[in-house]
Amino acid sequence: MSTPLRQAALALLILVSSACSTAGAGSASSGRKPIAGNPIENAKERNTVFERPLVFKELWGYLMKGEEKELTGTEPLTDICYFGVPITPKGVLAAVPAPPVLPGALRARARLHIVITELSNPALAHFCLNPSLPYRKRLAGDIVRAAENFDGVQIDFESVPADDAKYFHDFLGELKKGLPASKTLSVAVPARRKSVSDAYDYRAIAGIADRVIIMAYDQHWSASGPGPVSSVIWLKEILEFAKTRVSGGKLVAGLPLRKGLAGQDPRPGAPQPSYRRTDRIEKAKPILQSREGLPFRIRGKSKSKRFLR
Repeated sequence: MSTPLRQAALALLILVSSACSTAGAGSASSGRKPIAGNPIENAKERNTVFERPLVFKELWGYLMKGEEKELTGTEPLTDICYFGVPITPKGVLAAVPAPPVLPGALRARARLHIVITELSNPALAHFCLNPSLPYRKRLAGDIVRAAENFDGVQIDFESVPADDAKYFHDFLGELKKGLPASKTLSVAVPARRKSVSDAYDYRAIAGIADRVIIMAYDQHWSASGPGPVSSVIWLKEILEFAKTRVSGGKLVAGLPLRKGLAGQDPRPGAPQPSYRRTDRIEKAKPILQSREGLPFRIRGKSKSKRFLR
């Protein structure tokens, strides 16, 4: 889970590839053709990924510690990732919470996964993963013990240095061997549309973990230029790439259920910009047009400006 997501209550995770089936034919098989000479309708057609609902075998969600009361028990979740247990500066796990008591039908249906996090300290990640240091073996044992009262464990290490890739993959392999066969090991990885020389090689991680969680959000964030958190076209490119690297029903797509204001200063207490809606649209206009190919037009006498998706 990315750093901005720590402020959100829930992120939707859906199992893709062979784990889902359509309830009916999608737009790709609907037989409709683009409307000649109408760029607005053509853009809307390109962004129509599915016209009918999907039926998923698995539906995952993050539950933030302290927000257990937000669940009603009617959510259609099969897996809940309980966020989260960080690694302390001494290389050991912080206190592991007891599994939350789930309400209603969730109690019998949903599997619980404890999330282990290291989000922003490359030096700490290096020392914890280096096999020549004493922290790695101890940390792996701590994580195995933390998973005892859960159905699985998720590793959310977001600051592993690129040259520690082998250390990271070996650590995941040791962790998988240490976990009982009944426990699910999932690993959160950043969104990619092409191969990148870093520690998060999709194919290598998929060869170890039971699930690979693609964090398909934060295309734009508080300190970036304006734009969508996760646009349809961007998400499609991520999944097309991921499916060439992750097979066997292991691929899980993380989708955001939040919004944010681009251009904010991420420093605590720093003054934040306050944009009028029209100012935000003007800032976003060239980005959306260039990256998404979406049309822009003025509607009505009020000259209010809208993006059509």
